[in-house]
Amino acid sequence: MTPILLFIGMIIISYFIGCFSMARLIAKFFKSLNIYKVGTGHPDTQNIYQNVDKGLGIMVGIVDFGKIYIYLAILKFLHNPLPIFAPITTLNHLLILGFFIVVGHCLPITHHFKGGRGIFSYLGYITFFFVNYFSPWPVLIVVVLAIIVVLGFKQYRFAQFMIVLLPPFINFFFEGSGTTLAKFFIAALLMGIMNVFVSKRLGEI
Repeated sequence: MTPILLFIGMIIISYFIGCFSMARLIAKFFKSLNIYKVGTGHPDTQNIYQNVDKGLGIMVGIVDFGKIYIYLAILKFLHNPLPIFAPITTLNHLLILGFFIVVGHCLPITHHFKGGRGIFSYLGYITFFFVNYFSPWPVLIVVVLAIIVVLGFKQYRFAQFMIVLLPPFINFFFEGSGTTLAKFFIAALLMGIMNVFVSKRLGEI
């Protein structure tokens, strides 16, 4: 199999991993609820946390964060022992593969493209790269600020914007890498576009 075909196959796998929603599964399994008919109607961590159960909401967030982080960590590990993966597990390739998990979470074809906002999936995505390739400090700083904004001011949406937008800019001050800033700015822009589609699907705009 050529690297191009293998990479296309991995993109498809990544997307369908993102389509697997713990919010839907947990709401149905633990509470016998259709998450689309609860609270905001979003199949995501925030809706579970605010309108179903706080403990279950935390569980959903951890799984959404962990599935993308662990997936990318496995691919990074396979770069050396399995030569077939080497051409498709460079930093740039992992950036694309990881983002397709976020796409699957936000726009899952398995659920008529009705997904969540993908904030915890995106947090797992950026955390992996900053921890393994850059510096963990930008993510840690933003997470602390986001927690303060949520707990102190109940501004959930503003905290989400912070998580998506701020880490690459803070990293720029740590490392001065314009290339890194540009890559994650593109990812942040795409997140914004997807969230417009998510909101339109659920009648928010």
